Amino acid sequence: MPSNLLYMPTFRARQQEMIVLRSFEFGNRIFPLIEIVKEKDRSNNPQTFQEIYNSLIVAVHSEKVFIDLPTYFRDASGMQDDVVAFNRTVLSNLENRIVHYNLFAANNQKVIPVVSTLLLKTGEANTITQQFQALKQNFPSVAIRTFTNTFNSDFEEISALLTADDYLIYDIHEGVGLTSPVIKKDKTVLASITLPCKIALRSAINTDIQNVRLNHGEIVYEADNSLLEMFNQPLGFNAFGDFAGIKKDDLTSGGTISPGFILYNPVDNLYYGYKGNIKNLAEFETTIVPDVLASPVATAIAAANAAYLNDENEGWNTLLRIRDGETGKSQAKFKKISIEHYLHCIKTGIVSGVIH
Repeated sequence: MPSNLLYMPTFRARQQEMIVLRSFEFGNRIFPLIEIVKEKDRSNNPQTFQEIYNSLIVAVHSEKVFIDLPTYFRDASGMQDDVVAFNRTVLSNLENRIVHYNLFAANNQKVIPVVSTLLLKTGEANTITQQFQALKQNFPSVAIRTFTNTFNSDFEEISALLTADDYLIYDIHEGVGLTSPVIKKDKTVLASITLPCKIALRSAINTDIQNVRLNHGEIVYEADNSLLEMFNQPLGFNAFGDFAGIKKDDLTSGGTISPGFILYNPVDNLYYGYKGNIKNLAEFETTIVPDVLASPVATAIAAANAAYLNDENEGWNTLLRIRDGETGKSQAKFKKISIEHYLHCIKTGIVSGVIH
């Protein structure tokens, strides 16, 4: 086993996620995965790709950082222009992918590049092998990310390539249940892969969930965080990953004002929804924050373990500051609050031995 990794939160290199990546103390059992989906974090940044993302990697308070140039998404209506351009010129091009990964070679003791097949994207075969072998010249550890819809075709390459220093990320598509026939079948094959650290990755929050449809103060039943309880036994993985307490972003531009917030409860491993009464950002301050702070959910979290809501939980601290007068009229700010609260709860669970 190459590490004592237990949890891999997955981030997009976007503004709020990058703020959290630079500030959160991940400890020695949490290695973040960063999906880079565009050339620059913001269009007016004068720095190069290499400068932007290497400085981010250096700033992350973690022993290792997974870096992924993701292959799984397609151009879609409303997708940001810079994401579309990067997808076409880099993410879909085998040579350009390798060149961009090698821009992190100076940080090769910290960076673990993540490679995936391009078969469904470009029709090219053996692209895992070509990326893996090229990157192994500069990186002591490489991760292969496979998916429930590519694992069968990826397996031959995976089994031939991985060593004890590497990682296997098994990405479970949304809508695939953890007890589904697909998982049961793949589990048997995965059990034959014994060398690397194996990580199960699954988005806990359904992308169809919308703030306007949340039931205020009630469980969000469309959110399923059961991977946390099942990754080791019965599924047989060494670690688990998710999208750090938020939805997997669809990479589209803009959006309407819709005040809403989903609070993770580590005691029952469920999410609870809160929403404004009207489409006005002031609802974050007047309705959502007071109701979250006074909720039975918050009381139950604090009663179970005071460390869940202590001063190190920056998301919770921000809610308290908003209650005391700090501005809260920002959907982006509440995205950051969700991430920080969730990460702190998971880290607390790991430290206390609840998650193991």
